[in-house]
Amino acid sequence: MAINDRKIGKLKERSAQLERRIKEDTAEKKRIDTQIKVLSYENLRAELSSHAMTADDYVQYAKLLQKMADHSVSFADIDAMLDKFAESHIQTENKENFHEENKIF
Repeated sequence: MAINDRKIGKLKERSAQLERRIKEDTAEKKRIDTQIKVLSYENLRAELSSHAMTADDYVQYAKLLQKMADHSVSFADIDAMLDKFAESHIQTENKENFHEENKIF
């Protein structure tokens, strides 16, 4: 019985040590997480200032990127669509000008 009491005492002591370590490690984790957030915020501010963007501009840009990713659209796709639109617009304009010129003559 005395042997079991010693084992119980040692186990309780070990349990208390682990409890303290958990509390200390949890506090350390919170400090590290806070540091990460602060550093991330500083990086974001530096990024915004390097592009002369406001926070609202950045939010809109991030939303645009997310929508593009959701719809599998790249900037190259947008460029191609704009090029096609511009070509179509020029062709329409040329046809209208041609008809206007024919009416004059």
